[in-house]
Amino acid sequence: MRPESLLLLVGAVAIAAAPPGPFDGKSFRGRIAWSADGNHNDEDDWAASPTALAIFAAAGVKDRLVHFDYNNILTSTNPEWEREHEISIRGAIERFGYNPRIFHDCRKNVHAAVDSIARAINASSAADPLYFILAGPMEVPYLGIMKSNPAKRRFVSCISHSRWNDGFARHYIFSYNKRAVIPTGIRWVQIADQNAGLSTGPFGRRHTAEEWAPWLWMRDSPVEPVRFLWDRLRATGRADCSDAGMAYFLVTGDESADIAKLRDMLEKGVRPRVIDPRPRVRLEAENALTLEQFDLEANDRGASHQLHVKLVAGAKRGRLIVPFDQPYTAHRGRYEIQVHYRSEGAASCHYELSVAGLRRGAPWEAPAEVGWRVHAISGVPVSAGEQLAVTAECGSGGTAHLDFVELWLNR
Repeated sequence: MRPESLLLLVGAVAIAAAPPGPFDGKSFRGRIAWSADGNHNDEDDWAASPTALAIFAAAGVKDRLVHFDYNNILTSTNPEWEREHEISIRGAIERFGYNPRIFHDCRKNVHAAVDSIARAINASSAADPLYFILAGPMEVPYLGIMKSNPAKRRFVSCISHSRWNDGFARHYIFSYNKRAVIPTGIRWVQIADQNAGLSTGPFGRRHTAEEWAPWLWMRDSPVEPVRFLWDRLRATGRADCSDAGMAYFLVTGDESADIAKLRDMLEKGVRPRVIDPRPRVRLEAENALTLEQFDLEANDRGASHQLHVKLVAGAKRGRLIVPFDQPYTAHRGRYEIQVHYRSEGAASCHYELSVAGLRRGAPWEAPAEVGWRVHAISGVPVSAGEQLAVTAECGSGGTAHLDFVELWLNR
């Protein structure tokens, strides 16, 4: 390869194989933990928390929940919001039959929440992994992870869907974000933003009658716990329970939760079909286990989750390592792999994709352009636990950006 080329490489060393999909529609393999905010910034957790608890109960996995913390924004709070979220949590505990001892209000006793996270991690094993859903910023989860046994973290999968939950907020300064969590040894699972299917109006204002209309079935439901969810949704002033989409994903493998699917599950008692393996898996560049000569860039509206990575200033060569260790994926499959990238500056860049140390497809040259582009490589065999590879170099004055690597399963 030319010395001027930038190589985005997925490394040759395989990690421990990812666990299979945790749920087959009947039994759940492992345990569940949850961390949420709701005490500042956005009221949506007042609805999302009880809706997630309703989803777990409807799926028959509520006994798998071993930790739930809430009101986890430590830098700012609103006491009235804390109370509203408490109403949601206590109402869900009562209606869906949860053990109240596993719930922790971080504004009242953050140390108990942190200790509970550490205990949940320390109880993990290959046969009994932990799925830790992150519905708030990273600070409390990070403290719990750091208090845990490092040898146990490889049995933990952290699941997120939102740049806010990942710790990237324009108006808050957090001590930790997901780039602090990812190197601790856990697996990182980033799914699609759940606002697309579970929010019918924008953030920042009360929603209109038209935006509430898709949810009126909750108000009129013959099922009392569903009417309770409606009350908690209305309390927020916004038709949004988007974080609950992560609960839906965990018990279905489906990243596209929507209102109709919720109704089928929560009101009609229809168990959704489990999607295993998933046909598409997106590995966000900013979630890479290793970033060599790449820095994280935020607030790019053209990038997935408005986050991507960029070659550091002055560097001509970089490497990014992305493990394929996601739930609900084939143990071994053949994929079309798509790389979302862009180059800029005075010189072009070269990119190359590898899997488990073997180059896949031909290297490609990317001239400096303004917009994002996709390069696809078909028929690539990938096994669970392998590290995908892209190694790279740019000519003098050129630089490279990477948004994500996406795998589409060949049928």
